Amino acid sequence: MLMTNEIIVETPFGALKGVKREGVSAFHRVPYARPVAGERRYQMPGEPLHWSGLLEATETGHVAPQLPSRLDAVMGVYPMTLDEDCLHLDIWSPVAAGASAPVLVFLHGGAFMTGGGSLPCYDGALLAKNSGCVVVNVTYRLGPFGFLSQPGFAPTNLGIHDQIAALRWIGEAISAFGGDPKAITVSGQSAGSYSIAVMLANPACKGLFQRAILMSAPLGLRLRKAEDAPPVGRGMLQALGFDPADLEPLRTLEPERFLEALRLLQQKIPPSPVPGDVAPPFMPVIDGDLIVRDPIDAILDGEGAWCDTIIGITREEFGAFSLGNPVFANFTEEQLKAEFMRIFGEGADKALAEAKSRRAPAHPGAILADLRADEAFNHLSAEFAAAQSRHGAQSYMYQFDWQSPRAGLGACHCLDLPFLFGNLETWIDAGAASVVGADLAELQDLSRSFQMSLARFAHTGSPEGEGLPAWPRYGENGTRLHFDRRVQAYASI
Repeated sequence: MLMTNEIIVETPFGALKGVKREGVSAFHRVPYARPVAGERRYQMPGEPLHWSGLLEATETGHVAPQLPSRLDAVMGVYPMTLDEDCLHLDIWSPVAAGASAPVLVFLHGGAFMTGGGSLPCYDGALLAKNSGCVVVNVTYRLGPFGFLSQPGFAPTNLGIHDQIAALRWIGEAISAFGGDPKAITVSGQSAGSYSIAVMLANPACKGLFQRAILMSAPLGLRLRKAEDAPPVGRGMLQALGFDPADLEPLRTLEPERFLEALRLLQQKIPPSPVPGDVAPPFMPVIDGDLIVRDPIDAILDGEGAWCDTIIGITREEFGAFSLGNPVFANFTEEQLKAEFMRIFGEGADKALAEAKSRRAPAHPGAILADLRADEAFNHLSAEFAAAQSRHGAQSYMYQFDWQSPRAGLGACHCLDLPFLFGNLETWIDAGAASVVGADLAELQDLSRSFQMSLARFAHTGSPEGEGLPAWPRYGENGTRLHFDRRVQAYASI
């Protein structure tokens, strides 16, 4: 039987009551800003919320209104309650107040449209217990609530402003949970890691955290200027029968109507002219304030070197997007040649021959998936690691090569997440194709290696330590650590 008892902490913003299980204290739905529902829908997160009395922090929090994820088959399906009132944290602490443990903050992915820090797959109890870190998950606004780009109507990039507000709250209050505000590592996956890149490129974010871990950052997705972003808001209104020239109904529509509009709009959006393109409809935008230029350009110029970093990819990122996708399944040799000609011009034949030599079997759809993965994830992640090293930061890179037992998935996008959190049974019970059918002992051992290497980085700034694999810095030889049944570092050619 699990022993559970209540625990109370005093933060600078008010008292919280959580629960303690097996040495880990958990606090859920901890507000880091005033609610942004109703009349505050499109307002900035603003100053932290203060409260009087004892705030119950024992129940799982809401997540932002959203449609089902396009990666449910890979990630699994989890119970969730949708609500605009979602600016909150989930905190797990393995230490007592007054301790000085490193802090590991997690920003979830989901194409800026789905996910939430309160989902069971991201439960941080085991990660906190194993790592000795205070683990904090951030839930923030998504889709038309967090990434609507309509200058003059509402502030842009609200979801990232939410994340920044959360990090400020953590810096002020985490010592109440035994965390060290001067040893904060922010980690994120996919959209969450892209958000970290935005912060690394903004000098105003210096001091919010000291280290960063970027997992599968889609750095190849180039940002538009705010005024050039797709008019998704107007398209949603039109789908519901409103005048698309008048945006005011967006302030008062019920969240369910937003989701209905998104569902209708998705049915009408024509396929991308780029085969296999999975760029999301909602993304950050260059607004001249929070984001003054594409973050990867700034980082390559050295703007992110104030922070030591780990960046990682999975070997077949696009396995998650190509699974069951007819664009990839039915892609022909002729279409593949045309796509390589479009990108490489006169060098198309040579580039295609090299691409085929690296993939077995060399099915056109598999080559297309590799091409899109290189563009969106692989090439610029390596350039990121090289730039961080070149400009003086401690820079490390990994590649997750362990592959799912599910045919066609390979080492796909999101595959490394269950290994970070270690709650493998949760993922398996939810039907996550990434890990269902794998040997549990194998999963647990690889999780221990991955989890503890990243935790060591949070503790010391280096992912190396006693009982852990050697992980040299990313230097001129481009060394990255490969996580598979055998974990080993290799230099790039």
